[in-house]
Amino acid sequence: MTEIIARFRQVDGAARVIERALLVLLAVAGSLWATQVHHYLPFAFFNEQYLGLFLGLGLAPVFLVVRASPRAPLPRVPWYDWLGCAGALVVGGYVTVFYPSIAYSLGALSWDRLLLGGLTIVLVLEAVRRLAGWALMWIAVGCILYAKFAWLLPGVLYAKGSSWERIAVYLYLDTNGILGVPLAVTATIVVAYIFFGQALSTVGGDKFLTDLAMAAMGRYRGGPAKMAVVSSSLYGMVSGSAVANVVVDGAITIPMMKRSGYPAHLAAAIEAVASNGGQIMPPVMGAAAFLIAEYLSIPYGEVALAALIPACLYYLALFVQVDLEAAKNG
Repeated sequence: MTEIIARFRQVDGAARVIERALLVLLAVAGSLWATQVHHYLPFAFFNEQYLGLFLGLGLAPVFLVVRASPRAPLPRVPWYDWLGCAGALVVGGYVTVFYPSIAYSLGALSWDRLLLGGLTIVLVLEAVRRLAGWALMWIAVGCILYAKFAWLLPGVLYAKGSSWERIAVYLYLDTNGILGVPLAVTATIVVAYIFFGQALSTVGGDKFLTDLAMAAMGRYRGGPAKMAVVSSSLYGMVSGSAVANVVVDGAITIPMMKRSGYPAHLAAAIEAVASNGGQIMPPVMGAAAFLIAEYLSIPYGEVALAALIPACLYYLALFVQVDLEAAKNG
């Protein structure tokens, strides 16, 4: 956890203003799209135009906030991160502004598409490396190399290779590339659920769920730990984010468990496991659930219904384990 926190810098001055502005614009764009305001515009606004805008606004803050390495300046933003931020806005803005004309000539390999396509791939790979580490980045690089050199492989791995130019343009502009299903689901469906969950939290829904769990479990053996399990399951129903679950519930349950005699590491482990379960607890689940529904072309409700019993069994097993741990340690 310390290593993850160390990747981020607390920006100030102009960098902080720009970061906040980008995130506000991202939220505004997402809310307008979720409420389908674009349907009332006097001109056609392509889905890919919104995805390009979402990509640029979401990618740019990464270079301001996430450091390239532990040796990178803190909190000052170095020049190469400013370039990465500007590059992200350029590649996203290009799609947003010019996609209506691009749509009629997707196969064209013009110099601007080649340049921006290569830049987009580099920026996305670097953002992945900063946020998820080298392993995931190299997996993505391997997939790109396969598209180029698949003709050299034997058997079922053989495929017709593509040129670097065509790969760059395809990944940049095609709806099976960076503007594909994962980004579309995140920018349309997941954003809407996050807004609804945040609205519930703003009006006190998260506090209500925590208080409900406290009232129900506080008087039983291992009460604070059971309260963490129940409150995390309830909050997971509206957040779908393990991190948000820990932030909201952990701030209350971990100190309470420690005061009741639980070791710090055990209190943190119980809250972490309980919060992770929130990603499989319907109705609002993790982003992977929305991708499953999109790829299988089935209603999200069917995915949520299928996850209901496994999620309940997950929390039941955790609840029993917490009770046994409390009985063991008195």
